[in-house]
Amino acid sequence: MSDRVLRRGVAPLAIVLVAVILGLVPAGQVQAQVVVRIRGGEATGPLDGTQIRPLPFAAGHLALYWAGNHDAAVTVALSTDGITFGPPVDAGRDEVGDQRGNGLTYGAVLPAGGATTVRVDTDRPLGRLTVLALADGATTVVPKVVPGHRAGAAVTQPAIVSRADWGADESLRFNAAGTEVWPPAFSPVQKLIVHHTAGANNDPDPRATIRSIYYYHAITQGWGDIGYNFLVDEAGQIYKGRHSHAAGSSSDTITGEDATGNGVTAAHAYQYNSGSVGVALLGTLTTRDANPAAKSALADLLAWKADSHAIDPYGSSLYTNPVSGGQKVFANIAGHRDVEATECPGGSFYATLPQVRAQVAARLGIADTAAPSVPGGFRAAGAKRTINLAWSGSTDTGGSGLAGYEVFRAPTAVGPFVLLATTTSTAYADSGIARGRSYSYYVRAYDAAGNRSANSAIATATAT
Repeated sequence: MSDRVLRRGVAPLAIVLVAVILGLVPAGQVQAQVVVRIRGGEATGPLDGTQIRPLPFAAGHLALYWAGNHDAAVTVALSTDGITFGPPVDAGRDEVGDQRGNGLTYGAVLPAGGATTVRVDTDRPLGRLTVLALADGATTVVPKVVPGHRAGAAVTQPAIVSRADWGADESLRFNAAGTEVWPPAFSPVQKLIVHHTAGANNDPDPRATIRSIYYYHAITQGWGDIGYNFLVDEAGQIYKGRHSHAAGSSSDTITGEDATGNGVTAAHAYQYNSGSVGVALLGTLTTRDANPAAKSALADLLAWKADSHAIDPYGSSLYTNPVSGGQKVFANIAGHRDVEATECPGGSFYATLPQVRAQVAARLGIADTAAPSVPGGFRAAGAKRTINLAWSGSTDTGGSGLAGYEVFRAPTAVGPFVLLATTTSTAYADSGIARGRSYSYYVRAYDAAGNRSANSAIATATAT
């Protein structure tokens, strides 16, 4: 195993100290900033089974990446004394790194809490595994002019923390010769795609996390910038991501757009980056939903973008990649998994994406008037003092989200039918029925906006 410090392992990062309430900055305002020098160092070597590795310095964040064996189960445990280690944590996957296509697997950026030593474990041999350690260092004070936001949209721009405010070191976007690694390119915005960063939940310092993700994407992965257009923390604060300066200018735009309203291309969804806006929720949303504050801020941001670009939040439409010409029909407000084979943005959150679309529509004053599809395959079967009902699920065609089903019952096939129960399942057991008693039933679906489908077919059965 060898330890080495990255070629650009010491770089300035800025955290704004003054003035503005998190991001809405008038054009041309000068802000005093504390420039924090971030250090990046690596411990690299082969790994087969379990190994303890010292870090180059006490790390605030870290990430693991390795060559080959993309599906290896890799975990890391942290220690501040080299003796006592915390519980193992899955290395995760960084979805932006997945797009590099360079044979390396990039884990997620994880909080390290000042760890000086790590214990790394893999379920299969890895020829080369690298632990990247990141930490803040010395500070200096510099002034910076931060441009304001674009006016004129019907939906108010939400408060956005500028790159200067969260501490983006703009020198990381340039190589040693002073050439920008990834100059901005702009395209008309067609789609809004939501992600999660697959990092730690309950983040005590989201700005430090975003700085580490920026370094990881820009330097370690070689993009030259952060891969997301915007990020949202668990408290509902929105952060500007990918730099979007005009040609010949170093000033970033808070909108992520050029003067004509075209959006800057980021690196969040392979083959769907141009013409889309990628928004990442901080944390892992596989088994837990996003916090209400985060979801509300996400809806604010998406509503602002949808309004600016005439995007129907309930709709699905044809996306055309303006660079490659590739095409696909998918939801206008989509999850990353809708365009790639990925778990992102987490199963628990993804299940609530219809409600996010409804929140966006409400902010735009758009009502969902489309009824869900009719439940199909409705059937009734008699059992002991019970009649069991089952049907195939409905689809919410309006976008506000399927909310459940209403079950109706009548003593005969001609009624009168009365509401028996509501359920979110596609089955219902009507129990406590006298033996030999027959009933007729139908169901209908309803969505979060209160729209109801037509009635299903009627089914009749007798309890035994």
